[in-house]
Amino acid sequence: MRNILSILIAIGIITHLCSCEKDFLQMPLSSSTTVDSVFSTTIKAQGALANAYKICLSQGLPYKNDWNAMVQENISGGMTYGFSWSPANNIMINGMSATSTNEDMDGYNSVFPPIRQAYLVKENIDKVKDMSAQDKAIIKGEMLALIAYRYEQMLIIYGGVPIVGSSLISTDDIAIPRSPAKAVLDSVISWCNQAIAVLPSTWPDTWKGRMTKAAAMAIKSKALLYAARPLFNSTTPYLNFGENNGLICFGNYDANRWNTAADAAEAEITEAETNGGAAIINTGNPLDDYGTATGKPGNAEVLLAFKFINTTLFDAGNWNNLPMNAFYNARVWEAQGNQLTTNQLENYYKADGTNQAWPVLDAVTPFADYTTKMNQMEPRFKASFQPWQMDAWSNPGDVNWNNSATFGQAGSGAARSSKFYYKAGSRAWFEFPIFRLASAYLSAAEAYNEMGQNAKSLEKLNKIHQRAGLPAVTETNQVNLRSIIQREWAVEFFHENYRLHDVKHWKLTNIGTGIIGGPIRVFFYNSSTGVKLTGNTNFADKVIYTGFWAPKQYLNPFPQSEINKGYLLQNPGY
Repeated sequence: MRNILSILIAIGIITHLCSCEKDFLQMPLSSSTTVDSVFSTTIKAQGALANAYKICLSQGLPYKNDWNAMVQENISGGMTYGFSWSPANNIMINGMSATSTNEDMDGYNSVFPPIRQAYLVKENIDKVKDMSAQDKAIIKGEMLALIAYRYEQMLIIYGGVPIVGSSLISTDDIAIPRSPAKAVLDSVISWCNQAIAVLPSTWPDTWKGRMTKAAAMAIKSKALLYAARPLFNSTTPYLNFGENNGLICFGNYDANRWNTAADAAEAEITEAETNGGAAIINTGNPLDDYGTATGKPGNAEVLLAFKFINTTLFDAGNWNNLPMNAFYNARVWEAQGNQLTTNQLENYYKADGTNQAWPVLDAVTPFADYTTKMNQMEPRFKASFQPWQMDAWSNPGDVNWNNSATFGQAGSGAARSSKFYYKAGSRAWFEFPIFRLASAYLSAAEAYNEMGQNAKSLEKLNKIHQRAGLPAVTETNQVNLRSIIQREWAVEFFHENYRLHDVKHWKLTNIGTGIIGGPIRVFFYNSSTGVKLTGNTNFADKVIYTGFWAPKQYLNPFPQSEINKGYLLQNPGY
C-alpha cells in the first residue's frame, strides 16, 4: 500500500483510493481473513474509508463515464438534451420508465453497494489495532453520515425505500420491503444526529473534505426541508396508492414541519460559521464571489464536495479517464449538445435586478441585440455561462476559455455552460459542490416564508440575493415571496442537482407546461441554420421540443427487474 498521504489526496481520500486495482467491494468480503487483512492497520483501512467516500458521494456525477450523469438540468428543462442517443432525450420526450437503467441519477441498483461499503467500514473499523478509540468513533460517524446522505437522496427520489441496517451477508434475507417515507426520514435524522455528536467541526488541512458536523447537518437540513414541502407534507398523495399511501407521502399536513426545517437550517448555519470556518463569500465583487463559491476547489462556502482530480485532457483509448473533466464534459459534452434553454435563462435577472426583455417567440432579432442583452445579465449568469461569439467571463483573458476554444459543435441554445471552472485556466477537473452554505440560507428563507415570518425570510434570502450584486428583495406577500425564493433556488443552484426534484416537491402548477413538460424553448441562430464561431446575424426563440409530464413522475420508478423479484412495490403509475 502507498503511504497515507499518497492515498488521501485533496480531501485526502477521493482521488487515488488505494493501490489495489479493484474497489474494496470487489474483494471476497465473505472471507473473514480478507476483512481482517483490510482492517489490520490504519493505512490499509484508509483505502476502505476512501472508497466509501468515493462511491457514496458520486451519485449523479460523471466520475466513471456514466452517460446519465449530470442530466438533471436536461430533464428539468434547464438545458437541452444534447444528442439524440443520450438518456436524457428519451426521458424528456417519453417520460420515465421502469425499464430504464439509470433514470436521472445513478439508478436504484447502484445505490446499495455504496451503502454496504459504508456499513462494512463502520462494522469493521474496531479491528484496526493502531487506531485510537476516538478516531474509530469519528469514522463510524462519517459512515453514518454517508449512509444518511444516500438515504436522503433515495427518499427525495423514490419516497419510502427498504431500510438496511447492516452490511448484510449471504445468509441474510436481502428481500427487504419498502418502509414508509416517514420511517426513512426518521432513520436519516437518527443517523445524522449520531454522526453530528462525534464528528469534528473542522479537519486539519491534510484531511480537508471529510465529513464535519456542518456537513452532516446539511444532510439533515435537506431531508427536513423536503419533508416540509407539499409532495410529502400532505394528507393525500399525488396519486392514490390505497393502503400504501404512506410509502409516497406522510398522510397528514403538519405546519410544524416548516419550523423543524427552519431550526435545522439555522443550526447548520451557526455550526458552519461559528465553529466550522465556513462563510458566504461576499467581498463586494459578485462575479468573483459567486464564481469562487461554485468553481474554486476547497473554498470557504463548500461544506461537502465530491473531489476527483482527473488531469487527463482527452484519451480516446480509455473513456474512463474523461469524466469530471472540463475539456470533455464542458467543452465537448456540453458545448456540443447540452445548451441553456430559454426557459431557464428567464430565471436570471439583469445586473440591476430587473427582468431582461428577451424577444418574443419566433421573432427574428439582430444578433447585436443578443450580445447587448447578455452583457446586461447578473453576475451569477456570467459566472455560469459563456454566450456565443464571446469569451468566458469566468476566465477572462484565458486562451483556454475564449470563444474558439469552447465552441464545439453547437447548433442551438442560449449559451454554453462554464460553471464549476471559475478562473480554472487549464485545470481539467472540477469539484462538484454537494452542499454549499448558501443552501442553508435559502432553506431557512423558504421555511420562514411558509411560517408567515416574512422578515426572517427576507433576511436569509437577501444574504444570498445581495451577494449576487442584486438589490434587496422587499416583497412581503407570502405567495409572491414564495415564487421569488423558488426562482432564487433555480438561479443560485443551477447545475447542482437541485432543480429537478425541487420543482417536483414544490408541486409547481406549471411543471407540465414549460418546466419538465410542455414547450421547451431555445435560441436558434442565422435563420435557424446554426450558430457560427463569428459573424452571426440574427437569433430567434423557438420551441425545440415538447417535454413529457405525467403525475406519476413526481417520484421515480423502481427498476422493473427489482419489481419482478416480488419483494418491492412499484410506485403508482408505472
